[in-house]
Amino acid sequence: MDEIPRKKQEPGDPPRRPGREIANPNLFSDQIVFSDTEKILFEEDLHDRPGQDGNGLMDGRPHERYTPDRKLNEGGMKSIWEVDDHRTARKVAMALIQDSRIASAEDIESFLYEARLTANLQHPNIIPIYDIALDENGNPYFTMKALKGETLAEILKKLKEGYEEYRRRYTRTRLLGIFLKVCNAIDYAHTKGVIHLDLKPSNVIVGDFGDVHVLDWGLSTLITHLDEEGGEPVSWHSLDEVSLESGETLTRYLENAARRRGRGKVVGGTPGYMSPEQAQGVPSDIDFQTDVYMLGAMLYEILTYQCPIVGATVKEVLHKTVRGELPPPAKRAPGLRIPAALAAIAMKAMQTGPADRYPSVAALIRDIQQYQEGFATIAENPTFLTHATLLVKRHKMAVGLIAAALAVVAAIAGRSYLAISRSERIAVDALAKLREKNEYIAATAKQVAPDYLDLMAQQEKSFQFSAAEQSLDTGLAFDPSLATGWMWKGKILLCRQEFGEAWRILSGAHGHPVQRDTPAVRLAERYKNSAPLPDARLPGLAKDFVEGNVAGGIPRLFYHLNRAPFDPETRFPAITETLRLLNPRVESLHFGWKTAADGGWEIDLSGNANLDDISPLCGLDIRSLDARGTGNPDLRLLTEPGLRKLDLAGTQVSHLPELDQFSDLATLNIRGTRIRNIAGIAKYAKLSELDLGGIPGLDVSQQLAWCRNLKLLTVSESLREDPTIRLLARRGTIIIYSH
Repeated sequence: MDEIPRKKQEPGDPPRRPGREIANPNLFSDQIVFSDTEKILFEEDLHDRPGQDGNGLMDGRPHERYTPDRKLNEGGMKSIWEVDDHRTARKVAMALIQDSRIASAEDIESFLYEARLTANLQHPNIIPIYDIALDENGNPYFTMKALKGETLAEILKKLKEGYEEYRRRYTRTRLLGIFLKVCNAIDYAHTKGVIHLDLKPSNVIVGDFGDVHVLDWGLSTLITHLDEEGGEPVSWHSLDEVSLESGETLTRYLENAARRRGRGKVVGGTPGYMSPEQAQGVPSDIDFQTDVYMLGAMLYEILTYQCPIVGATVKEVLHKTVRGELPPPAKRAPGLRIPAALAAIAMKAMQTGPADRYPSVAALIRDIQQYQEGFATIAENPTFLTHATLLVKRHKMAVGLIAAALAVVAAIAGRSYLAISRSERIAVDALAKLREKNEYIAATAKQVAPDYLDLMAQQEKSFQFSAAEQSLDTGLAFDPSLATGWMWKGKILLCRQEFGEAWRILSGAHGHPVQRDTPAVRLAERYKNSAPLPDARLPGLAKDFVEGNVAGGIPRLFYHLNRAPFDPETRFPAITETLRLLNPRVESLHFGWKTAADGGWEIDLSGNANLDDISPLCGLDIRSLDARGTGNPDLRLLTEPGLRKLDLAGTQVSHLPELDQFSDLATLNIRGTRIRNIAGIAKYAKLSELDLGGIPGLDVSQQLAWCRNLKLLTVSESLREDPTIRLLARRGTIIIYSH
């Protein structure tokens, strides 16, 4: 073959014009900024640049620069060739639309979209794109790094078939290293707003020198584009007899049928790896957690050497996917001795509901690293026994020595009385060694214990009280001599109103060293004979906390009180009085409450100028909070999830609260606040109403476009021409401009 395959422009044919990427060459403009430092792939105005002919991509006679060597691969619409680049004197890979396929404008658009998007994902584990161009006939092509190696699918197949060489080369540790490189690539892509949508072992190539690349971004999309695609649910009734080859994408099968029906793009993926939301085919359901699911599927196959979900037909596979019919890895491959922690990680990532998966790829990476370092993972829901078991595993040598010593003792005990008498000295020496090894384990535990105490202090500072208490108990179990730990334990018991036990610990009567905290000791001594107080006495107890210099315990005090069942007719008056105590600058405090329609509480604190301390609300199941006209309340004190409506208009709040417990927020009003940067707004995935009016100098982050449920947005008149606001308006969001 002496020239690059390309399609001829026949006389009389209309000029070919590629689609959206040619129409918008500034799609990935460097002027667009993400989180102050990173470039975001963001389409400013797709429809405002019609008629451009793509001359900027014309490359004359590329067949004079490139000489084809051999075809590397073919699939979908593309064929991949290895070619010689005469300018750089190197071999590169070239992607073209298949010669047997009549390229439509939509094909060319999709082809160039993949090329440009991949080119802007510059990461060591994503294949680099060298050039994108059109030949003299308008046929598109792009060149990229020529990769040498095997796909992860080929490697796993050889492992499944028992090839001894592959078993030696690709241990579970090395496979996890490959997997983490894939995760890092996808985590990076997500920071650019890009979702891959077709992650599977056959789209990962492992090089001969340890390099790993994620391939085939043909289904990937910007999250901002998902609402623009007229996707339709998968029609399963037509798939009864369809049986795709392993790794074939459902999109390739369905797209021709969709085109014949005059429909838009269908949501696809690869059956067996695609998520339940992909299987149901609705673009608006796709999110970053979709890629998390597919990464979990890849990990599942790394552990079992088998595709996670299989069936005789596509319809059967899709049904199993949507219903979550997935056997645990250990049951699927019982002979592989799969670690429970890794199996738990894979199953958590592949939960049917996106909210039940890891919240991000970064969280998945952290759990894998926890496993690699010998610590408990989030997916395991670890108990104290889990932590203790892993501690022993991290120090196998010491445990082995102890076991050997015990074996010696057992052997000696089994001898006759005379043999034991003659070997008494040996037994004594063995027991001495056993004591030494026990002391080694104890010393090792003591080294770990302060780490749990540090973690507990961080969690306490951020009002993660339950997690802090668990970390503290683990630290004290590893080292009961931690004086600071017992001081914290006593103060926690004081906040729980377990006054007698708090006094016993803080005074040192429990038999362990305790760091002296004089204010806490005095308060515990005062109440040591008291039972938990009724609501009417809570303001007095809070006053004693303040006057006794233990005011830092008030949030935890109310956290425990408000999480337990209570009588609102007595509790809310107590909360009101405590708010007055903690906010002496508020002249006439207003506090209203009522039961929310779906349970929980609707709280009204509006109009309380200078109100800053909302500690008594800690632990409350709040559905709606009206804090208009208050001061600068610390919103971290709203510790419970489920908040649907938050009104901060006219407050002194200066930072957008990026808190996990606000993930259900549907209505947010920050009108007239000091908030200038809303870069974290994408954290509120369920946000439907947002008021940003009356904020001079507001920086409208492109992340606002990621709030795909946003129905009503209020902004200042000065933002009428902002590109992000215009995009939202085109997408159907109602925009209200205020003065």
